[in-house]
Amino acid sequence: MDMFLGLLTSAILLGCTYTLVAIGYCLFFGVLDVVVFCCGDIAIFGAFSIIGAYTILYSAGIYQAVPPIVAVFMMLAIAALLCAVLGLITYRLSIKPFEKSSTLMPLLSTIAMGVVIKEVLGLVFQPVVNSVATAVTNVSDPITVVGGRNPQAMPRLIAPNGTTDQRNIIIIAVMLLILVALFLFLNKTKMGLSMQAISQNKELALMTGINVKSTITWTFVIGGILLSVGGFLLGNYQTIVRFDGGTMYGSKGFSAAVVGGLKNTWGAVIGGMLLGFVEVFTAGYISGGSRVQNVIAFLVVIIFIVFKPEGIIGEKTVEKV
Repeated sequence: MDMFLGLLTSAILLGCTYTLVAIGYCLFFGVLDVVVFCCGDIAIFGAFSIIGAYTILYSAGIYQAVPPIVAVFMMLAIAALLCAVLGLITYRLSIKPFEKSSTLMPLLSTIAMGVVIKEVLGLVFQPVVNSVATAVTNVSDPITVVGGRNPQAMPRLIAPNGTTDQRNIIIIAVMLLILVALFLFLNKTKMGLSMQAISQNKELALMTGINVKSTITWTFVIGGILLSVGGFLLGNYQTIVRFDGGTMYGSKGFSAAVVGGLKNTWGAVIGGMLLGFVEVFTAGYISGGSRVQNVIAFLVVIIFIVFKPEGIIGEKTVEKV
């Protein structure tokens, strides 16, 4: 029973990290009908931003001078701002120029953008963060980061003096809070309703006076913020992050979105949790399962694509010609 409860907790935690990336895919696809394949890389960029902000704030003595919760919110704010800017850059450089081109072009360009993000992290993360930390050093034991291409240790920012169970509860609580906030935003605000209207019928939304361009811009800002939180939760759950982790992380998030329903935000939640459960329980109950958990998870995705391509709670669409 203890083993089952432990696996259940791990599955929920892993599902939470997949869910936020899957929601990013759903938001972007909903307003653009384009799969933004660099979502995972933006989330990993957010995790690295947290590590960089922690290093700089600690070296400046700010982290030690303020309450831990305040320091965490400061780092999250920095990461959210950087990821929001990166989301806008992604839209301006890899999607907007191809609005009148084949749908294949923005798909390929977002894959290329993910490679750029990954390589930039590997090349400049260490020298930039360490140079800034050195310039603001105000403590006797400043922190430096290792090479960007090496696995980075994520500082324990959630329940730093608590137990692992307390950390897990907080991660799950944060995820639930984000889902509630997202539900209220999408259903109770003008911008959220505009995003849903564009997702359902872009032309009709434009005819009713919705500012489509502004809504798309804000979608990438909000999506970037959600992905930064996803990177933060992933780093605290796995304790380390890699500069190239966005490839697999993004693939899992996209798979979760497809399984749940690519245009349905709540389908992303179901898909993310399903993949998390499949991976964790495969590793826990099958001999040598940790080596094949990714294989089995993607086999589940293939099965859904074949037998229910619209996703678990997606709607079938009929295109008249």
